[in-house]
Amino acid sequence: MYVAHIREDGTKQSVKEHLENVALLCSTACKKISLENMGRLIGLLHDMGKETTEFKNYIIYSFQYPEDKSRRGTVDHATAGAKFIYKTYYCSKNPYEKLTAQIICLVICSHHGGLIDCIDLELRDKFTSRMNRDDLEINYDEAINNFFQDCCEMNEIYRLFMEAVQEIKNILTRIRLVYDKKHFVKFSMALLIKFLLSCLIDADRYDTYSFMESKDIIDNEQGILKNCLWTVLSEHLNRKLDDLPKISNIDLLRNLISQSCKSFAKNNTGIYKLLVPTGGGKTLSSLRYALEHAREFKKDRIVYIIPFTTIIDQNSKEIKDFLDREDVVLEHHSNLIMDNDNEDYKLLTERWDSPIILSTMVQFLNTFFNGGTQSVRRLHNLVNSIIIFDEIQAIPIKCINMFNYAINFLSKVCNTTVILCTATQPLLSKTEMPVFIEKNADIIPNADEKFRYFTRTKVIPRIRAGGYSIQDLKDFSLCLMEKVNSTLIILNTKNAAKELFKAINNDNSMLPEEKKSIVFHLSTNMCPAHRIESLNKIREVLGKKKVICVSTQLIEAGVNISFECVVRSLAGLDSIAQAAGRCNRHAESNCGNVFVINMDTSSENVSRLLEIKAGQDKTLRIFEEYNQNPEAFDCDLLSPKAIAKYFEYYFNELKLEMNYTLPKPYADKTMFDLLSENKQVVQDYIDRKQVKPDLMLYNSFKTAGDYFRVIDQNTVGVIVPYEKGEELITKINGKCNLKDLKKYLKEAQQYSVNLYDQEYRILNHSGAFVQVNNGGVIALRKEFYDKNVGITAENQQQEFLNY
Repeated sequence: MYVAHIREDGTKQSVKEHLENVALLCSTACKKISLENMGRLIGLLHDMGKETTEFKNYIIYSFQYPEDKSRRGTVDHATAGAKFIYKTYYCSKNPYEKLTAQIICLVICSHHGGLIDCIDLELRDKFTSRMNRDDLEINYDEAINNFFQDCCEMNEIYRLFMEAVQEIKNILTRIRLVYDKKHFVKFSMALLIKFLLSCLIDADRYDTYSFMESKDIIDNEQGILKNCLWTVLSEHLNRKLDDLPKISNIDLLRNLISQSCKSFAKNNTGIYKLLVPTGGGKTLSSLRYALEHAREFKKDRIVYIIPFTTIIDQNSKEIKDFLDREDVVLEHHSNLIMDNDNEDYKLLTERWDSPIILSTMVQFLNTFFNGGTQSVRRLHNLVNSIIIFDEIQAIPIKCINMFNYAINFLSKVCNTTVILCTATQPLLSKTEMPVFIEKNADIIPNADEKFRYFTRTKVIPRIRAGGYSIQDLKDFSLCLMEKVNSTLIILNTKNAAKELFKAINNDNSMLPEEKKSIVFHLSTNMCPAHRIESLNKIREVLGKKKVICVSTQLIEAGVNISFECVVRSLAGLDSIAQAAGRCNRHAESNCGNVFVINMDTSSENVSRLLEIKAGQDKTLRIFEEYNQNPEAFDCDLLSPKAIAKYFEYYFNELKLEMNYTLPKPYADKTMFDLLSENKQVVQDYIDRKQVKPDLMLYNSFKTAGDYFRVIDQNTVGVIVPYEKGEELITKINGKCNLKDLKKYLKEAQQYSVNLYDQEYRILNHSGAFVQVNNGGVIALRKEFYDKNVGITAENQQQEFLNY
């Protein structure tokens, strides 16, 4: 018997059993878009290379000597199945057979290291060279003979392949019916390959995990639950929403919005807009829509994609409270697991299989466009789902065209309903690569009228030559506090927010007791649990004591909190509108003031933050035009007309950035092109070699994945020793099985912080981190976490702890 895996107790799983299980799981996942034969074929062939004596000896040795990692990755078992398809079918004169063969080869040979380039930027045909890998090097003949003797017959492979060819023809027809432009068809094929890779990786790792934990791969209870889950949750939510008080005008308007969402849920799968004023209750209204729509159209899951982790905490609590269920909701803040060669950790990467998921735009975009195998694993679980993009205006400019075509593919090919939800709707349907929004896309009718009813603030520009220093803004804020009881100050950078907090806190401490405020600080350097606790403390004292909160923009999009006054550092008009949503949120007074100030460059330098700088410039233009003709904006700087005009200017200025230009020395290429036609690379190849590459698809998958960053720097997820985080670090570093480790890592999401590369390097140089559980997870030492500002390298006692 050839061995695929060996359990801790010595029980062996045969290659045949593993291949059959993966084929079943992969086929089931692929069936959702009518590719079940393709899925079964990929599953059967993916580990053909394990049917060799060399691999059997390797797996037994690794079991007997688990501490010896020197042989890890030395036996290539991912090429044999791909090579077999290449040798057997890639020579076909039928273009659909050749295309299908290349797709299968790409998926199988990439299921351990991530998608390979077909052609790379050095103009090398990486696909052909991988498929022509030396037979002896991978024991190809032995693997083929043993596979057909032990696992499957050739006529079954032939049947599955021909069925897969027909499936690819059918799906190509569907894609062309959506939008018969070459760049969309090619981009959609790239996403199709990523979908198939996702199905295979998840099936492979889930079967391995199930075997290691002695668990059945088919969870019948989950199937039974899903059949009635949406009805139970929907009816429960309807009862609770119907029981809410409907006394004030805002109560009545929120109820009207909620009822509109419920009624609209009967509309077919598509891409729709939910334009709700800040404070309009869009979290619960969108949940009401999603549950009704899931019940009506038998959707698999509901996914909330949110710009900031802060709102995940709040929205998750709100959803759990109104559903009275915690077990159906998954919060996915960050990837705490390193994407490395540790096989145990590969089994534990997040797969987004819960009924209701809350995650970030960073995680969503990584699912489609990041390299490796960690993020893409969850992609197939977005099919036949409902995805609600909360605060859609926060999408990075460089990702817009790829994002637009990704959600077009999800909706039009994968039967997923997409809701673009915000109070400041960007013009995504009018870009070069537009979102294919439905004809009657607005869930809330007459949104402009409702915005007027929700007007509770006045924007007051306080722009001055040279800008405000930290000291100037401190004085301005403390002066405001002589007239109001609470002020929220939102700055564009973490460093500026921290410096202003320290300056205000210092001066505040010297004031007479009756004039003192409670000063808070909020930053993404604080873990979610810490931020939740701080926000709860702020809510407890608002209206009772004088309060100043200094924050980065994490607080402005969707956080349910209300200050008498807001000060916002100059930014895009959409950000200012979101900041205004934290002022006089529940109409506690007739009108709250939102002051917009500009910081000097020494206090807040945004010259390298292209989108913030462009947003500032366009906001100043709107301010000028408003001064000349306020009626053109309905006499409101935050009216839908003002926001639409702002996005018109903003998108026009940055339209050349929307295809994601690569960094030097490849600044003449875009990531969008690498993932679609790859015209520039193919032309360069032809010019150099005087021959067209023998390929059906030319994508530079690996290069695109390696260069992709949602933000300009990579981030590293770190568990911090804040309260329960310290205990979790100890547990994760202890001896625990995979099931317990999975549970601890899920809990640790609440005690994690994402650090930029530069921040990580500075802290690492100071000895701030320890790698726990064989290096799969990074933890922060206790002395580098501060109760006011979160992770810091400043003025901390060097009491090094060992976890």
